This record gives sequence, structure tokens and C-alpha cells, in this order.
Amino acid sequence: MPQSATPTLMPTHMPCSPRHCLHYSPLCVGDTEEVIAALYQPQVFEFIGGLPSREDFILDLHTSMAGPPPERLDEQWHHFAVRLANTGPLIGRLEATLHNGLAEVGCLYSPSVWGQGYATQGLHWLHTRLREHGFRGNSWAAVHPHNVLSSAVMQCTPAALRLPSSAQPGTAPAFDL
Repeated sequence: MPQSATPTLMPTHMPCSPRHCLHYSPLCVGDTEEVIAALYQPQVFEFIGGLPSREDFILDLHTSMAGPPPERLDEQWHHFAVRLANTGPLIGRLEATLHNGLAEVGCLYSPSVWGQGYATQGLHWLHTRLREHGFRGNSWAAVHPHNVLSSAVMQCTPAALRLPSSAQPGTAPAFDL
């Protein structure tokens, strides 16, 4: 990703209660083994196409960290590691793809921390961070209709998410942030 096209998003801590204190930093190749340990699990991929091979998982991870390919340089890709601030282990990742005035956002968290508010907190942080660095467009996320946990996260995320009127029954709902 060209440096001039991407605002610098530095590591930061989210104001937190002791239970929800998280640290966010740009995802890098050095995080690969921790990402595998936390996220390479069938439960994480249940609603997003199934668990890929380990090789494909690593290739996708490294491709996303490298940024958009030459034919998509009008995009900005932002990927962040999420760690528990008090103990340091990686528990998830956040991402945002900025293009055409839109931010497509997503998150993956280790099943061991599901239901503790970390995904909601992370998406709040990501939304705030993008705004702090000049992004003024709309944000959205797609969620599989049977993914109850992710749908609940979307209901608690910035701007009181609502399904757009264009959503069709049985399709992945897109939440406007």
C-alpha cells in the first residue's frame, strides 16, 4: 500500500474498564503465528465459507497485510491486531477496506473471548480511529443471517445499525455503521 495514500494509524489503547482493556496495533507478518493460534479454528469460519487450508489462511493473511494490488490502488486496506492490554495475547483482528467513500469493516475474534464485548468495543474503536484520521464516508459490514453472535455485535456498533431496505430475506444482511 503506498504510504502517501494511507493515513498512519498508530497503536493505541482503548479507554476501558479492567475487563475490557484492549490494545490495537497494525497487523504485521510477525503476528502470523499468534493470528493462527487465535483464529485458525472451524468456529471462526463457520459463517464465512468454512475453514481454509492452513496454507490458504496464511496466504490470505499476508495478502491482506500487503495492501491492495496494483489494479486497486484507489483502495486503502487497514488491518489491526487486537490484544488484551493487561496480558498481551492476540485475541482478534479488525479490518477496514476504504473505497469509493465507503468503509467495509469486519472483525474476527477467538472463540475463547466470544460474548465478552470485545468485538463491539473493537468496531467502536475502528470506527472512531477512521474518523480521527479523516475518513468521512459511510461504513458497513455484512453478516450471515444465521450468525446470531455477529448480528448482535452489529446491533451494538456505531450509529445504531439498521438493515437497509434493500436487504433480501435469506441473504447476508449488510449493516450500515
